[in-house]
Amino acid sequence: MALTVLLAWLLAWQAADPLPAAAAGIREGFQGALALGAELRGLEAQRPVLEARRARADALLPQAPSVGGGVRQGLSARDSGYLQLEASAAAPLWLPGEAGALRGLAEAQGGANAGRIARARLLLAGQVRDAYWDWATAVAVQEAQRGRLTQTRALEADTGRGVAAGQVARADLLVAGAASREAEAALREATRAVREAAIAFRVLTGLDPTPAPPERLPERPAGEAVRPRPDDPRLAAGRAAVAAGRANERLTRVRDRDNPQLGGQLRWERERGDEALRPNLMVSGRVSLRHGPTHREALAEARAGTVAAEAELAAAERALLGGAEAAREARDASLDLARLAEARHAALAEQARLYETAYRAGQLAFIELVRVRLLLADADLARRRTRAEAGRAASSINQVLGQEP
Repeated sequence: MALTVLLAWLLAWQAADPLPAAAAGIREGFQGALALGAELRGLEAQRPVLEARRARADALLPQAPSVGGGVRQGLSARDSGYLQLEASAAAPLWLPGEAGALRGLAEAQGGANAGRIARARLLLAGQVRDAYWDWATAVAVQEAQRGRLTQTRALEADTGRGVAAGQVARADLLVAGAASREAEAALREATRAVREAAIAFRVLTGLDPTPAPPERLPERPAGEAVRPRPDDPRLAAGRAAVAAGRANERLTRVRDRDNPQLGGQLRWERERGDEALRPNLMVSGRVSLRHGPTHREALAEARAGTVAAEAELAAAERALLGGAEAAREARDASLDLARLAEARHAALAEQARLYETAYRAGQLAFIELVRVRLLLADADLARRRTRAEAGRAASSINQVLGQEP
């Protein structure tokens, strides 16, 4: 009986307080995006390929050997007893220095792939940060518009009571009603923006966004400029790509011709049917000659890949330095704007209270009260938006510094 009562109580408690749906801030959203990222999964799938290439460099032969065989027999009556059996095998050999160059390329490509994975993770972190703060900004606008609608509805209701009592002109009620309808439309638009931003975040992370504290910034001495770390994943990926390009050049320089081959042939032969098969052995080799135009083309193509990687690395360095400076300026500006927006809101809130008192005392026109309340609603929207932008600026600095959430 006691167990039945306990189960009934638990079911009732769960019905009254259901488990929350999966929700995420920036950190949880980033983990969700990592699990869904198609580019990351593709880069991870390259690891076994590079490991196999590294193992191939340690093999005895650069490629698989080949075997063959044949039978030759006389068809005419005169040589009907002629028979020849043949078995052969050939194996390609490494070019001088080819195995070491291939091993170096596989290791460099492994480092480049690891760098691309780290860079892709950081780029994905930036996408999650942007999506989250787009949603947080939309929520801030929605909250401001909801507060504006609450105020306009209260004013409309108060004005309606004044009209019913014969103390307020109907024209004032029309003004209050128009302000309420405008606030309703603004709230509906803000709600739509919140839903769209939440959908974008969910598509990226598989989770619903939820309010969370802004990201913490790493501590640094006062006045120190924001600069990318020397081991920033974007720079590390660029340097690894340059190293892989140079390793590919070295391998191309070594592979100036096809691999030489070493072969052997064992043959058994007889002239007449009553003779025994006579064995003989032949060892052969083949060395390809170098074709200059083909090799120069391959070298030029390999060099072009290295030059492109070097140019991308230089561009990444310039972009990160500029991004660091822009992030610092955005952070300082967002803090200044947030402080000014709070001061403006406080001043307009005091002004609105004074106008409210003056209007109720019959010393102020109704339209002036509506105007100052609209200004107060705009100030509230501005301060909420600047708070979100300050949080976005902190995330931007962490992104520039190469910090994952």
